[in-house]
Amino acid sequence: MAGRPFDLVVIGGGAAGINATKTALSLDARVALIDRGPLGGVCVNRG
Repeated sequence: MAGRPFDLVVIGGGAAGINATKTALSLDARVALIDRGPLGGVCVNRG
């Protein structure tokens, strides 16, 4: 698959984005997780 390096691209590293990434990885998908800030989102990092 030369033109498709990822099976899934997740935008946002909050709770839902991390959960979606972990689920896809458990199914052997190639995943890219994109977030402009630290992982965990607002709830975890600013609470």
